[in-house]
Amino acid sequence: MLQLRQSQSLQQRLTPQQVQYLKLLQLPILALEQRIKSEIEENPMLEESSEDEEREDQVSEDSAGDAVEMEDSPELERPGAAIEGALELTAPDTAAEHALQRTRENEERLREAQTEPSNEYSIEDYLNDDTEGFKTPTSNSSDEDRDELPRAASESFLESLYNQITMLDLPDRHRALAEEIVGSIDEDGYLRVPLEQIAHDAGVSFGEEYTTAEAEAVLRKIQKLDPIGVAARDLRECLTIQLDVMSNHNPAREIARHIIHDRFDDFVNKRFTALARHLGMEVHDLKPAIDLIQHLNPKPGAAAGDSGEGVHYITADFYIEKTPDGKDFTITLNERGVPPLRVNAAYKDLIRKQAPEHGKSLTPEAKDFIKKKFDAAKFFILAIYQRRETMMRVMHSIVTHQRAFFEQGEKFLKPLIYKTIAEDIGMDISTICRVVNGKYCQSDFGVFELRYFFSESIPTHLGEGGEHSGGEAVANKVVKSRIKEIIEAESGGDPLSDEKILQIINAEGFDVARRTVAKYREQMNIPVARLRKKLI
Repeated sequence: MLQLRQSQSLQQRLTPQQVQYLKLLQLPILALEQRIKSEIEENPMLEESSEDEEREDQVSEDSAGDAVEMEDSPELERPGAAIEGALELTAPDTAAEHALQRTRENEERLREAQTEPSNEYSIEDYLNDDTEGFKTPTSNSSDEDRDELPRAASESFLESLYNQITMLDLPDRHRALAEEIVGSIDEDGYLRVPLEQIAHDAGVSFGEEYTTAEAEAVLRKIQKLDPIGVAARDLRECLTIQLDVMSNHNPAREIARHIIHDRFDDFVNKRFTALARHLGMEVHDLKPAIDLIQHLNPKPGAAAGDSGEGVHYITADFYIEKTPDGKDFTITLNERGVPPLRVNAAYKDLIRKQAPEHGKSLTPEAKDFIKKKFDAAKFFILAIYQRRETMMRVMHSIVTHQRAFFEQGEKFLKPLIYKTIAEDIGMDISTICRVVNGKYCQSDFGVFELRYFFSESIPTHLGEGGEHSGGEAVANKVVKSRIKEIIEAESGGDPLSDEKILQIINAEGFDVARRTVAKYREQMNIPVARLRKKLI
């Protein structure tokens, strides 16, 4: 039986403008550049402003009465008063306080603009003003900085193999089978599909009947293509193929082939004593053969596919530099590729020519289109401005809490969580997550993702000769770094176990457990002591 009921509930919903701001906030600098270009292409009311026009606008700021302003938002029309591209950490933190106050006021205005359309900067204000209109703060970049660099043409891994197949002396019947084999190779260069299935699939595709022996013969020829060992079915076969093509003049070659063929498990598990006993040799005599095997390529496809197409270069979103006196830091937001934006003035002239006093009028559809595009441009510019303010506030707070790191290096990184930054700048934790995710800063000690500065705390105690005392907590990344240093300094012939590493760590004042040492070692992709053993 159907019933009608009424219920009352309280819900919180994000406006489209807030969603747009959050999406822009989580974009790194390169993605933001592409997003702005896309928005300019989609919205005719939005355009870039040149440097000459920006300088003219900067000079005209003194005459505030002639400037285009939102009734309640004069700061948004004064790019010079927003963020000058850098924020200094001074003792009274005056710049930070001003930025914080401006952003809070700006957020309040944004909420008011979303809930009270009557108080917005309207299309009529835009048309009645003689200036260039609503725009973003000035960027210090030039047009040359924003030019996209050409990318060199590259050949993929599979394309290289297909081209090499055409150079093989194969009949047309087997050439089709070779293409089927190459198409079944995975990204590491291995053939994981059984030859019986490949022969069957090739027969269905090309209307031929292939035997497994034919597929095996074609596979042997493909395995000799560049890179050597491609299309191997397992690691042992891949290494054996590479050893087979080596010169016979290398005395370690036959020993290496014997190790791979007969004692592969002993080699993988680094049971060098058992290997030497089986071969009737001394352990130190195995070193040339072991070194030869370790210099072979275990993933021919991965190496061949690294043609530059998959290389990702990091572009810093912030630059952290010391002030000339060396006492403070300057935080600069990287916006060299972000153009200053404004509302298109050409549309203002077009609309004026269509005004009733000129004997023309716009259709309701045209008016609705212009209003929507104008509002979209206005809120997009506002979101870009608010993104700048938020990012600078978060970065300023991070530098304040991690000042010892930026002054002295990685060993002085302190424990820090998102909640601390959120409470410091008066924002939600989710906002902090969006800012730090995928963003990088460049400092005197290298380029770091902002997430690097957040880590759990590890308690310390007074150790013999240790630097940490008094129970002061340190970041877990400091402990990870110390474990890595200990392992790198160990003897290859007698690697340290997790228990021995723990004893060293505890003696230096770090209060950790053995399972913590093992967990950190695994997170850094460092194998256990048995697999780190080397022949000296």
